[in-house]
Amino acid sequence: MANTYSTSTGQRVTQSQIESRIRVAKENVIQAQLDEHGYNFCVECGRNGNGTRLDMSHNISIKSAKEQGKTELCWDEENIKVRCRSCHEKLDRLILQFNNRS
Repeated sequence: MANTYSTSTGQRVTQSQIESRIRVAKENVIQAQLDEHGYNFCVECGRNGNGTRLDMSHNISIKSAKEQGKTELCWDEENIKVRCRSCHEKLDRLILQFNNRS
């Protein structure tokens, strides 16, 4: 089956299914933080002020999850965190540096 990705259980999912599930998971994560704390903030540095851009960031990247055959991590809410743009970029650089050492 072309253009599908495997989960750890062997299920095959399309890119469209992945994107849809990620969108729902991100909405759930941001809503859960809002419900629990009354506002959204970066889980790394706590920033939430005006002009702070908040991203939805994966601990294990979508690309890595697909390559590892664990595509379900793409929409796993435990793998998605609210981070400010600065912390998100720092995390991505750390992952890139770590992967380049391999």
